[in-house]
Amino acid sequence: PPHFSKHVLTEDILHREVTADHKLLSRRLLTKTNRMPRWAERFFPANVAHSVYILEDSIVDPKNRTMTTFTWNINHVRLMVVEERCVYQVNPENSSWTEVKREAWVSSSLFGVSRAVQEFGLARFKSNVTKSTKGFEYVLARMQGEAPSKTLVETAKEATEKAKETALAATEKAKDLASKAATKKKQYV
Repeated sequence: PPHFSKHVLTEDILHREVTADHKLLSRRLLTKTNRMPRWAERFFPANVAHSVYILEDSIVDPKNRTMTTFTWNINHVRLMVVEERCVYQVNPENSSWTEVKREAWVSSSLFGVSRAVQEFGLARFKSNVTKSTKGFEYVLARMQGEAPSKTLVETAKEATEKAKETALAATEKAKDLASKAATKKKQYV
């Protein structure tokens, strides 16, 4: 896995087939180190609390140029179930772009704390989406023989830093010009 997917311990293909209508169906089992919150670890054995098992079904449809994935956790389900569906397709306005529609459902049936567990799960999911997007971009770039591109967030951070540097340089230049103007004014007085 790429350097930003260190939380992925294993990826095993359980099933793969090409259907009569030429779709590629796959089922994978993933093991990740996505830790539970500390308050939840006491409800599970120590060896179980530190990893999560996830099933992923995918359908690659070359005719319609789409890939659909559906993932869900198969352990810790007493605590929380997280399901995600992603549909990747060609952008209708620019055929060299891929767009994704990502949907997620977080549920918990723990009496008295289900809302807190769902909020935690949603926050964790949102933070992990950036990692998965970077991983997908990395794989696509490698498949196309390109250097992995920067994400929008990275580009925005770089632009912000450049803007700060430009603003500091402009401030220094303004101070310098003001100082020179004050010096010239003193010379004429």
